[in-house]
Order: sequence, then C-alpha cells, then structure tokens
Amino acid sequence: MSAQSAFQAIEFLRDDPLHTMRIVPDPLPEPARGSVLLKIERFVLTSNNITYARHGDRLGYWAPFPAREHGWGRVPAWGTARVIGGDPDLAAPGELFFGYIPMATHLLVEAEPLPTGLRATSPERSEMYPLYRDMTRMNDPVDDVVLATTGGVARTAAHLSDEIQASAPAHVVFSSATSRTALTTAVVLREAGLRVVGLTAADRTKAAARAEAFDEVLSYDEVGDLVGIPGTVYVDVAGRPEITAAVARTLGSALVRSLRVGATHPSSEPSAQISPQGPPAEQFNVGLRRIDVAARIGEEKMAALEQAAEKSLAVWAAEHLAVETVTGLEQVRHVWHRVLRGEVDPLTIAVIVPS
Repeated sequence: MSAQSAFQAIEFLRDDPLHTMRIVPDPLPEPARGSVLLKIERFVLTSNNITYARHGDRLGYWAPFPAREHGWGRVPAWGTARVIGGDPDLAAPGELFFGYIPMATHLLVEAEPLPTGLRATSPERSEMYPLYRDMTRMNDPVDDVVLATTGGVARTAAHLSDEIQASAPAHVVFSSATSRTALTTAVVLREAGLRVVGLTAADRTKAAARAEAFDEVLSYDEVGDLVGIPGTVYVDVAGRPEITAAVARTLGSALVRSLRVGATHPSSEPSAQISPQGPPAEQFNVGLRRIDVAARIGEEKMAALEQAAEKSLAVWAAEHLAVETVTGLEQVRHVWHRVLRGEVDPLTIAVIVPS
C-alpha cells in the first residue's frame, strides 16, 4: 500500500462549525503494528452531528479525530468501515466494523482486540468512554435502515429508557420528538408499556405521529395541553430552556424528574437549570451510564439490555424509516445544510457513502 495515496476528510471551522466546512486531502498512512487501516463505507448524518459540531469544544467532540490545521475540526459520525490493511492480530482484511468514525474516506485506528471487535487506544481517544472507542465487528452486509438504528443510537435508547423506568414513571414527555434519540427511546418505552408524549415544532407533528412512537404528539405551542399525570418524567432532547420551563409550569407537582440529553435545535443552548418550578435537570450521559451498569449487573446482562433495544428498533425502523443514500464527500455540505434547516424528512435517514 502506497503512503502516497490520498484520503479525504471533511473539516469544520471551529469558530463557525455549522456553516463553514471544507474537504481536505491527506496522505494515506501506512499502518504499523497495533493499528489497522479502514476504508469508510458509509455513515449516517443526522441532527446528532449538528450537536457534535455546535458543542464540539464544550463537550470534547473535536478530540477523537484531530484536524491537520489549528482552528479546524473533524465532526464524528456513526458508521461502518472495512479493514484494508494493518496488524493481522487485530483484524483481517475485508472485515467490517461499526463505530465512531470521522466524516472521511479512510481511518487509521490504533487499537487493542476485544471479543466483539476493537477498542481504540490512541491518546486522543484513550480518555473517552468505551462507547466512543469500541468498533464492533459486523456481519456483512449491513442494511442502511439497520445502520441508522444500531450502535450508539440503540445503546442510548436502551440506557435512557432503562434510566427513565428506574423512576417508575406513569408518563414520559420528550421534546424534539422527531429526533432519533426521542423516537427510538419512545419506541422502547412504549414496548415496556409506558405512556409517552412527544413535543415538536408545529410543522413536524404529522411526521412524529407517522412514526407511531408516541401515544400523543403536541406542538410546542400546545405545551399547555399536557395532562398533569402524577409521576411524569420530562426528557429534554431539544435543549430549549423556554420549552422546558413551559413544561414545568404546565405539569407542576406532577413532574417528578427532568433529564437533559442533548441539544438538537441549532438555535438552542442548554440551560444551567430547568426551571425553579420543576425538579433540577439531570444530565444523562450514556457513556458514563454504560460503565455504571456494567459494574452493577455485568457486561453480559448489559449486552442483553442493548441487544433487546436494537432488536425492537430494527423492527420499528423497517416499517417507519426511509433511507436517502448519497455518494461522495462533496455531498456532505448539501445534506448538512438541509439537516440544519430541517429540510430532511424526520423519518428519512441520510446515509453518506464517502467514495
């Protein structure tokens, strides 16, 4: 393999990551012992990636895949990559892996072997939670709909739903109802028999209802119509403090717990507190929770929890999600801005094939 060959990566201007990006070429590195070189086959681009870019500095999303020039960063994504070279003790050429990858054509991973695949060991990733370091060996081929609901999103749904159920709630309310986090977690919760309500923008209520993930869908303007069922848990996915405050005012003492998960809305900033009227916001971190759960019940039982969610989501996704596949890194800019502007149907998953 020639080191003179080139790969390409998308980089974002860290001072303006939502709007300024570029494609940069780099020499294709020669893998040494303890590393593997992978060709990225596809990755999913959703509002989660917008969150990664928007909060890259504060939450460390720029760290795992450093850019070649100061002031620029590489936004992570979830996707699949195939081994094309490297240490045979880690993986054989042709093996397919799923995990946290850059928006690029190739990826060099310093790793150690796991029973399920690989764990990245480079200094940039050594302090990250295993969720963001592990690459899982996959059966070939991987359906694009399955790709959209496996790995990180399924694990988030599994652990967030488990955390919510630990409160023995009678009622769960999500903001950003059409986000993958809200949709997938709602599916798992409803399967467990809980009543789930989704809040979203007025122009997205039909899509949220079409997903059949919620018992009821309301627009943000209809927050006042929420029924104050005692034992309600609110999950803030949007990161819009004004919506969170409105939910707290409407539900009053019926609201027993508030979890803050993300910030899917590009105009939003997570607030330090939910509202003086409601319970204090608890920041949910799936990476940290996986470590706690594994220590408490063991890796095997945790894997069963995650696999059950993945199985449920695969069935739901096959019936409700569509895939829009685009080829070439040069298409990322167009898809990125469509996602940013809310122009991609919430039930359509954008899958990028880099080359």
